[in-house]
Amino acid sequence: MIDIHCHILHHIDDGASDLNESLDMARIAYNDGVRDIIVTPHFNQGWRSTRALVDERLQELQAAIHQAGIGITLHRGNELTLESAEFFHEHNQLQHFHYLAGKPSFLLVEMPWSGYNEAAPDIVRHLRDQGATPILAHPERHIFFRERPELLDNLLEAGIWTQVTVDSLLGKNGEDARLFGLRLLDQGQVHTIATDAHNVKRKPNLSEGYRIIAERQGQAAADAIQDRIKQILAG
Repeated sequence: MIDIHCHILHHIDDGASDLNESLDMARIAYNDGVRDIIVTPHFNQGWRSTRALVDERLQELQAAIHQAGIGITLHRGNELTLESAEFFHEHNQLQHFHYLAGKPSFLLVEMPWSGYNEAAPDIVRHLRDQGATPILAHPERHIFFRERPELLDNLLEAGIWTQVTVDSLLGKNGEDARLFGLRLLDQGQVHTIATDAHNVKRKPNLSEGYRIIAERQGQAAADAIQDRIKQILAG
């Protein structure tokens, strides 16, 4: 399996606190069946996890994973918060953050927790014109999408993909997030799933997500999501 959203890198954002916790997360992920992880530290007003810093931490952790005999390969990425149109265009033009797998085809984005960014549809269209597909992290966790699902519909019409978090499907992010995540799944609006793991408590658990999808929608639906995620890694 491939995890496309994971805060496994150490000393870079609100994810793993140190290299030992990163290794513990890698072991948990490996035992769950994950073999590839796209690292996605935050890039926003609070955390400027630049390409250079991501590359440095990734190399450190990949070497430690190899030395520990854990069969996981790390790939470059970021989780970009759509703070504003100006924030996006400035840092996109200067190439301050990584697209997923270090390739130009897919970009993981999230909405600010403070509220919906009205410029988001235009940013999505800009990325699509650029030849990239933006992937929206955990829309089920945002109250503004749950209260106004047409906001998400507009982004989907503009060409965004969604990434629902496994913890949401398990109810760990609250019942409202679980129900909205299942609603998106039933409506065929879940393009990808991921762990959004941050530590050994908020841990990698990708197989649980595929189990829920297979039980609710059938194995073919779970397989289709895995195939789509393979496309992301391939770029």
